[in-house]
Amino acid sequence: MARKKKELGQKERTIHFRVSEAFYEVIAHEARQCGLSISEFCRRVLLNRRIKKLPVIIHDEREIKQELRNIDRLENNMNQIARHLNQGGALTQPLADELWKELTKLDLAIHDFNLAVEKEYG
Repeated sequence: MARKKKELGQKERTIHFRVSEAFYEVIAHEARQCGLSISEFCRRVLLNRRIKKLPVIIHDEREIKQELRNIDRLENNMNQIARHLNQGGALTQPLADELWKELTKLDLAIHDFNLAVEKEYG
């Protein structure tokens, strides 16, 4: 059963106050770093609530993008094999070997992708 909005703390009143442009920029910057709106940031500051800044992530996504491209190529190969089999094509030994090779490559690519993500994001 849904709760009434008042029980959830519906915001019915507003408080207006003026600040300098420089102070506003400081507040806006701090709010962005916490992933909060300026209003929510101010509410938390006024109520002495805990404010947690979001971690700053500086990374180079080239390795991750390359691994995603590798996985995409392997996906295309797997789709071609699946299409062949779904159209009634025979699973010959060379095709089974190719399928095994592609699955092994895919497993390795996923492993490399996970390593790249872990390296970038921890």
